[in-house]
Amino acid sequence: MDLILAHKRTMKLAELAGLSLATQTSFATAVSEVGRYALEAGSTPQLTLCASVSRKGQYLVARIEDGQLVVPNPLSQGMLNARRLVEKLEITNSGTGSLICLYCPLPASRTITPEHFERWRAQFYADRPLSAYDEIKKKNEQLQNLADRLQDSEQHYKRVTDSLPLVIFTANQMGQLLYANAWLKELTGYSLPMLNQTKWAKVIHPDDYADFWKQWNRQTAERLSFQYECRIREAVTGAYQWHLFTAKPIPGDFGSVAAWTGFVVNIHAQKIVGQTLRENEELAQAKASLEKSQTELEKTVRELNRSNEYLQQFAYVASHDLQEPLRKIVSFGTMLNDQFSPDLNPTGRDFLERMLGASRRMSLLIKELLAYSRLTTQRVPFREVPLLDLTAEVLDDLALLVEESQAQVFVSELPVVPGDPTQLRQLFQNLLSNALKFRRLEAVEPPVQPVVRVETHWVNPDELPVQLANRADRRFCRIDVIDNGIGFDAQYSDQIFQMFQRLNPKNHYSGSGVGLAIARKVAENHEGLILTSSQAGAGSTFSVYLPTE
Repeated sequence: MDLILAHKRTMKLAELAGLSLATQTSFATAVSEVGRYALEAGSTPQLTLCASVSRKGQYLVARIEDGQLVVPNPLSQGMLNARRLVEKLEITNSGTGSLICLYCPLPASRTITPEHFERWRAQFYADRPLSAYDEIKKKNEQLQNLADRLQDSEQHYKRVTDSLPLVIFTANQMGQLLYANAWLKELTGYSLPMLNQTKWAKVIHPDDYADFWKQWNRQTAERLSFQYECRIREAVTGAYQWHLFTAKPIPGDFGSVAAWTGFVVNIHAQKIVGQTLRENEELAQAKASLEKSQTELEKTVRELNRSNEYLQQFAYVASHDLQEPLRKIVSFGTMLNDQFSPDLNPTGRDFLERMLGASRRMSLLIKELLAYSRLTTQRVPFREVPLLDLTAEVLDDLALLVEESQAQVFVSELPVVPGDPTQLRQLFQNLLSNALKFRRLEAVEPPVQPVVRVETHWVNPDELPVQLANRADRRFCRIDVIDNGIGFDAQYSDQIFQMFQRLNPKNHYSGSGVGLAIARKVAENHEGLILTSSQAGAGSTFSVYLPTE
């Protein structure tokens, strides 16, 4: 009866002070817990209800004191429960017993005065306590009525939330679901306990999973709202679709967070629309960029055509206007050398020979440049070219060089390929003349009889060089021109195909440095490739890849 009365008086005082029903109940329950502990551990505990008003705030205070009570440490479970229900619980042990004070904060908007307590005291005296049976019966009826109302409210809430096509949930700080409507299983195919057990691992997309929980832990630790877009596997289709998680904290007592409540809604359509809009914008930008590039390309093509015209004009000038005065210089220089050389001193004869040598080299260079320019400016339709006959003609032209070098030349069976006979003739003439020219000279090294081999190899698609990988649908042959000449360092394999590149002194080996550039251009014009492998002092191999179809 004492405990019931203590609970009732505490509830009544909290009600008169304008506190909410939840706060009234928490404060009264805490007083009952401490009162029960004092009755069991002390002799005659006394409860005093009062108020504390100071600069620190206003509080309702319940003072429970007993001359025979000593509160041990650690506290009992009942005392721990009481401490959680109020803002502050103070325990004072002394030689005359113990004093336990429980504090419940009052709203700052309301000021408590002595007049308030006078009125409250009068109501307490007028409201005499019921019998223990009546008091318990009344409390039970109130609790039952409250439970019925709460159950009706919960049922109504469940009916409303279950009818919505989105997940509505309540979760604790660890992300464990405390409640979810029926749409949770409809969406995921899993029940609430199963999702708590797996922490949504089978539902959230693997690429989103780790970051989802990282953001959840960060936001809930700071008691902030949570919002996150992630992909969830839907049970019906098995496909991942974009969903938006939103959760807000539910305030608890004394500034704590009781739980987080929120919803999960499908935003896949919005995501697709947004992505489509972005793609359309990117497409528009790409179209504008393409139109700009096309305009620039047309401008470049016009400039290229103009350059080609200039190049053709240059070829004409080189073949006529430049060659004609150069021929006169060579002709008159030769006549001067033949008729008047005896009348010149050694220095004059040396100057004359140098002039003639430079003129002849210049004439050769102009012819080579003209030949190179014609590879681009003069194109003729391809026809079948028998390479064996073409090589025989080239060797016939080089017969004097073959005889002079005492070389042996072996030519295997060569295929027929589609191409420009004039250009292919330039290709093999440059390769064969180089093979004969860059032999071991007696003045430089111990003489070795030059040997040149021309061999054919058929190439499978998977054996093509990487430069021809996109043409694997065509059949290719590889023609190797192999010599045992002076060779060169492998690091110069690309450099020797550039214009005017020479690896040897002009006084040992003549040439303009254009021949191999012409050879490479011819191979490219025939959609082929030319590569080389060599080693200084061990000869060279030039491999020409040509399509045979």
